[in-house]
Amino acid sequence: HYIGCGWYFVGTQMLKAGQPNWIENHKVEGATTIYQYATSLHWSLTQFTPAAMEVIPHNLWERLYSIFALLFALVTFSSFLGTITTTLTALR
Repeated sequence: HYIGCGWYFVGTQMLKAGQPNWIENHKVEGATTIYQYATSLHWSLTQFTPAAMEVIPHNLWERLYSIFALLFALVTFSSFLGTITTTLTALR
């Protein structure tokens, strides 16, 4: 949820600054709030999985946020996997 909200925030800031952004390029600007939220949430979930998403960064700040989200997902998933491995090892 937070990663998706951050993604939308970065897009809106770039929209206000007049820079190319994912909101304009994917025609999310005039959509309903639920559609905007669902698109942002969908993008954030694809950062944690090998799923594909047509929404991509269109400027430096969106790209940096995307890299941050990907690194956060990597650390989170690795930690989760490590916890499961430790628990299974302890059960033996």
